[in-house]
Amino acid sequence: MPFSRSVPPKKKTTTLVIFGSVLALLVVLAVVGIVGRQLQPAVRDINFTQLRDLAATGAARSVNVSGEVVTVTGTDGTLVRSVVTNAVAQHEVVAAFEKGHVPVEYETLQPGLLVTVLNYLLPAAALLIFALIGWRVYASMGGQNEPVASEANPAQTVTFADVAGVDEARSELSETIEFLRDPEKFGRLGGRSPRGILLSGPPGTGKTLLARAAACEAGVPFLSVSGSSFQEKFAGLGAARVRRLFARARKLAPCVIFIDEIDALGRKRGRGGDSASADQDQTLNQLLVEMDGFEQLSGVVVVASTNRPDILDSALTRPGRFDREITVNLADMRGREQILRVHARKLKLEDGLDLGWIARGTPGFSGADLANLLNEAAIVATRDGSEAVGRPHVEYARDKILMGVERHGFMMDEDERYATAVHEAGHVAVGLAVKHGDPIHKVSILPRGRALGVTQALPERDRLMRTREYLEDQIAMLLGGRAAEVLLLDTMTAGASNDIERAVEIARRMVAEFGMSPLGPIHLGKPEDPHSQTLLDRIEHATSDIINVQMKRACEVVDSRRAEIAHLVAGLMERDTLDADEIRESFGIASEPVAA
Repeated sequence: MPFSRSVPPKKKTTTLVIFGSVLALLVVLAVVGIVGRQLQPAVRDINFTQLRDLAATGAARSVNVSGEVVTVTGTDGTLVRSVVTNAVAQHEVVAAFEKGHVPVEYETLQPGLLVTVLNYLLPAAALLIFALIGWRVYASMGGQNEPVASEANPAQTVTFADVAGVDEARSELSETIEFLRDPEKFGRLGGRSPRGILLSGPPGTGKTLLARAAACEAGVPFLSVSGSSFQEKFAGLGAARVRRLFARARKLAPCVIFIDEIDALGRKRGRGGDSASADQDQTLNQLLVEMDGFEQLSGVVVVASTNRPDILDSALTRPGRFDREITVNLADMRGREQILRVHARKLKLEDGLDLGWIARGTPGFSGADLANLLNEAAIVATRDGSEAVGRPHVEYARDKILMGVERHGFMMDEDERYATAVHEAGHVAVGLAVKHGDPIHKVSILPRGRALGVTQALPERDRLMRTREYLEDQIAMLLGGRAAEVLLLDTMTAGASNDIERAVEIARRMVAEFGMSPLGPIHLGKPEDPHSQTLLDRIEHATSDIINVQMKRACEVVDSRRAEIAHLVAGLMERDTLDADEIRESFGIASEPVAA
């Protein structure tokens, strides 16, 4: 069933051409008028007495009379002009010129053809400009931003087979689409289709992709709008646009309405007393009425996506409006492998490249991150002249995403390189010594992004919950760089500032959110909530105690591994970057078998 946009692009182009042509004509007329005035000879104004003396001396070549204006051309070619309002006086002056045998020419007061045309053209052009301005204002009030009804395009078809890693959300949407296709099958026991489905989750997890797949799978009209399209500079237009959207949906029913980033439209009401908040509240009220008001929707399902479900109004998320809230979370290792297989269809991969290995090394990556990873790897492979994308290209792309781009043009002197190597070696030494931390994958003293050196630790598996021991090991590893500076360099550098910031943040959350301190299970809540100063002081002391204990622990590890750290520093000074096997060799640890 084909549908077209409310305003075709051809009509918009024609309007712009007409508007531009009118403006160009007005500019040309203005330029012609200005140039014509500049090309005319200069005329000097004189009074009646001077005009009469000029007639008596006979120093005039010709006289032109146009109404009350008498223009005299002198024998030397100069022009003088005088205004004579009295008819008798004008007749006397003209008679004096005629007596001196000076030719006199009377000019008609009727306007010429150009003046007549301009007299009619300028008002008409002004009316046309005002009409175009009024039309544009009307268009901005809602006529140009109608929802788009999608039409199946074979070149851009997205089905549920192209959506991986979000099986639960896909099954929920599939059930709703089946309900729209065959309402009698699901309604035989009295059930009804959900009025609304809210897709929530972190950015890049595939919420909009799910909606696109639903559009192609539904076989029914699919109206797609964004939450920000209801925000306009004119008050009351958002509510009118909501009414037009649902009125069109009722005409096309059964159909699906997709509202992308609904948090721009459905924020909690009553946030402020200004006119902008009042207008947004009015728009939200209209949406609430349309979704579950006196006029019930029939065969219309609203699908919305957001990254911020916590700021949505409770009246919008209640059952009856959004009956189902589907959380689209980050995929696990199996889901990441499925996502990689979808994105790898268009790429030429080496035969030995295992997508499961990539999935294991990318915990916490969203679907958009994985697509970007493979795209960066393909770009690197193309730049290197390779025939296919291989493991080194994926490694390079992952390091670029996680650690930043290498700054090859940034030169460091030997003292700074050595200090950076010692700092990173401290991280590595503590990271290898702890039992519950993530394995060290790579260490580098090549400047990347804003960092002079990077130590990369990759989890072996997806961590759904973090224990106290794991968090303490993380803090100890973050403080390993500062411990190495103090013990091996006998100084401190500013390079540990980010490590200290992250360590203190983890320790504060352990105390104030997770209850992992002698203070017991406490939770501060929101920053604007009232708290006693005594409680805040106790939290700071408990946070400081955790940091000091882990700092002492990191110093003990560094002090006991001086020889291994020196060997690792020498390797970094020679090769800049060391991988996991080279790190283990420096510390005398047997290398683990490489996963296929």
